[in-house]
Amino acid sequence: KLFSAYPNPFNPQTMISFELKTESDVSVQIFNVHGQLIKTLVNGHFTSGHYQRTWLGTDESGRNVGSGIYFYRMVAGKYISTQKVVLMK
Repeated sequence: KLFSAYPNPFNPQTMISFELKTESDVSVQIFNVHGQLIKTLVNGHFTSGHYQRTWLGTDESGRNVGSGIYFYRMVAGKYISTQKVVLMK
């Protein structure tokens, strides 16, 4: 399960949490409103449990992204969930 980011809106960072009932390959990625990949937060194999990752409002190169709406998507096996987060500077 993918949980709501906290805080949201955020500046300068937000926490993204997810939970797994069984072990699985997991991907959590951040996209802009145009559907372009901004950042991959998680990409690996996880056992069951609760996990948190912090997004610092940066892209893959470490550059700060602009204010606006972003979407984060979790894929774990057949489970796919997308949520919205707002960066306000």
